[in-house]
Amino acid sequence: MAFANSNNYITGRSPLRTPSGAEVVAVRFELDLLAADLALNDIGQVGVLPAGTVPVALYYDSDDLDTNATPTVAASVGVLNAAGTALSTATEDGGAVWGSGITTSQSGGQSAVVSKALSRVTPTAADRKIGVLFTAAAATAAAGKLGLTLLYRNA
Repeated sequence: MAFANSNNYITGRSPLRTPSGAEVVAVRFELDLLAADLALNDIGQVGVLPAGTVPVALYYDSDDLDTNATPTVAASVGVLNAAGTALSTATEDGGAVWGSGITTSQSGGQSAVVSKALSRVTPTAADRKIGVLFTAAAATAAAGKLGLTLLYRNA
């Protein structure tokens, strides 16, 4: 199931920052999640990687989205496939999901997403949708904010 909410970057109401030279640009994509968004295999778009750019770094931040004493929620992050139903493992998208087994939403906080796949993304002529997939459902789901801070540069 796709996430219930969107943000201004996804809808096009806020323009994406585009590097004009060799600089690195950082954009934080924030999404309000409902408790219903935290079921097993729920997936949705959170941000956008602009055409002609490649990621440099990615940070995942979240409120406490699983208030159970023994939280279980876990997520993966990466480029959404064309149908928006899975995270891409295409070569141009890094060959794998960018980060998996992310448990930051179990208590809230921030974590760096570090992977070989993130470093191996190649530029494309079209914008790419950055998404989150919940690979383990929340034991006690709670609504809250999820954010991705993406640093990227021209290829």
